Order: sequence, then structure tokens, then C-alpha cells
Amino acid sequence: MEQEIRKKRQVNFELLRILCMYMIVIGHCLFHGRVTAKLGYGTVNYFLSYLIQSFSVVHVNCFVMIGGYFAIDRAFKAERAVKLWKQVAFYSVGIFLLCAIFGSIAPVDVVKAVLPISSKTYWFASVYMGLLLLMPFLGMVAVRITRKQYQYLLLLLALFLSVNHMIFRTDTYGTFNGRDLPGFIFLALLAGYIKLHMREDRKYVRKGLAGYVICSLSVLASVYLSVKMGLEDTGYFLNYNSPLALLATFSIFVAVRNMPWKESRLDGLILKVSGAAFGVYLIHDNYLIRYLVWDTFRASKVARTHWAVIYAVVAAVIVYIVCTCVELLRQRLFKAVGTCYGKTGCYRKEQKLCEKINFMLFENDTNQEDKNERI
Repeated sequence: MEQEIRKKRQVNFELLRILCMYMIVIGHCLFHGRVTAKLGYGTVNYFLSYLIQSFSVVHVNCFVMIGGYFAIDRAFKAERAVKLWKQVAFYSVGIFLLCAIFGSIAPVDVVKAVLPISSKTYWFASVYMGLLLLMPFLGMVAVRITRKQYQYLLLLLALFLSVNHMIFRTDTYGTFNGRDLPGFIFLALLAGYIKLHMREDRKYVRKGLAGYVICSLSVLASVYLSVKMGLEDTGYFLNYNSPLALLATFSIFVAVRNMPWKESRLDGLILKVSGAAFGVYLIHDNYLIRYLVWDTFRASKVARTHWAVIYAVVAAVIVYIVCTCVELLRQRLFKAVGTCYGKTGCYRKEQKLCEKINFMLFENDTNQEDKNERI
């Protein structure tokens, strides 16, 4: 029964993962496709563009929280970090080679392609890798402190990373717009608190959805007021670490966590598509092709037409589907190649290194578990 509940809940989160990645894709279409930049202020499309962005402000935050939610009380495995690096490196090098063959590249692109994490070729992947490597230590803290201590920790982090920045507009505590390691650490710990200390109740579904809608509309209102008042930081609350963005993220995350889910034949498809979500990001937002992707759809050309935003929504769907198919093919390729790679000495060295890291981090916990099992 417990396993069944866990599976249902996972499908809920996987649907949220898919939704968030689609939000990211359409956001890139509006931004990298130079759609929003060409929309006239006060037009219907201008309003619709920022309406989408306001309700999409949770996408990256939710993506991070989903990872933190499932990892916070689970044993760290170095294999996950290796798997993430291989996926990022595959697309970084692969897209670089295609651009080298069919386009033009600069010498610095070689370094970025070979060292995608260190060179921040993909900002999200670089920061998320840092979070992934720190997760075992965050988990040690999360499961050992009391509920009150946990609340105090989250309050301090919220004040340092969100409220202080909103008031003074400075990165005093190492965060600027939420695209940084301190912000990701806060989100992972917030997800851990929800998992470890918040009871499950269906009433949170309505309250969470209501909170999400209210906060998203408040973000939209902030954009409108900023433009009306001539403020320089138009759309500040669209930053991932703004108080409204964090409240919207918390609200929808809690709603999804407590949302009832009935098993269906679509569960397998949902899990497969969600498993390809990160690949969608790595493909369409590579800096070498991100503008080419949207120029192919002539997104900026239709920006001043009446159906500009609708076109962007459809274009984002097409890009999402195509990238999902490419990622699923990559997964099949890695699975086929993995059979041969598993027989090599390089693979054995890789496994030994991962085992040493895992043992080093959880030596005491493992010994304690063994003692408990013998008892």
C-alpha cells in the first residue's frame, strides 16, 4: 500500500516536472525568440506574454524542489552525479560538433563544450550539479534538526536570499536572481521541510492552487505597476528568488504533493516523458543554437501579429515534442552502448570511485543499518 501511494505521488510530481519544463521552453521562445521585446506595450499580446511569464515564474524553482524532495532523506549515490555529467557532456559536445561541421565556432567554444559544467555552458546544469554534490550534507542536517530549528533555518535563508535582496537590490548574501547555488540550497531544504514536517491533507490542494494563482497575478500586477511608474527594474518579481515567486512555488508544490491521483494507462507515458524533461532543456537551450531554434520558427517575425503569443505556445509544443524524442533516442543509445561499456576497465574504475565516495559519506550510517538489521 505504501509503495502504491509513493508511486501515485511520484506521477503527480512527474506531471509537474513536465509542466515546468514546458513553461521553460515557452519562456525561452518569448525571450530568446525576441517575441516579448517586439510587443507593443498595452496590446493584448503584451498582456498575454507577461501573463504566461507570471504563471511560469515557478518553473525552475519547482524543478529544483522536486529533486530536493526525493533526495533529502535518501542515501547519496555518486552514480547520479556521473549520469548527469554524461548527459550534459553528450549534448554539449554533440551540438558543438554539429555546429563545427555546419556552422562557425570560436576557440572558446571548444573549452565550453568539453567542460560544460565548469564553464557554465548550461547555467542550470552547473548550479544543479553543485546542489547534487552537496545534497548528502543537506540531508544530514535536515533529518537531524528539530522542526523548530528547521523553521528557523528556512526563515534566515529566506531573509538573506529573498527579502534582503528585494529591499536593497544587492547580492549581499551571494544571490542575485535565484540562479545560484545558495538559492538552490534553500529550495532543496524547503522541499525537505515539506516532506519531513508537513502532514498530508487534501485541503492543501485548494489552498495551494489559490495561493499559486494569487501570487502569479501579483507578479503580473508588479510588472504593470513598474511600467506605469517608470521603474528601472521592470519585472523584478519575475526573479526566481523574489518573495512572490517563492510563495507561488511553495503553493503549487504543496498543492501537487497533496493532489489525489488515480492510476491510469497514461502513467507509463507520463513517467517516460518526464524522464526526458532535462534533455529537452539541454537540447533547445544550448547557447550555440538557442537563437537558431526560434529563428527557424520565425518567432520574432510574427511578434507584431495578432496571433503572436498563440504561435509561440504552439511553437513551444513542437520544440518540446521534438526534443523529447531526441532525448528518448539518446537514452536508448546509452542503454545499448552501456552494455559494452560495462565490460570495460574504465567502467570498473568508475564504479570503484563511486563506491568509495558513497562509503566515505555514509560509512557510519551503513554500519548502523547493518547493526539494526542484525538485531
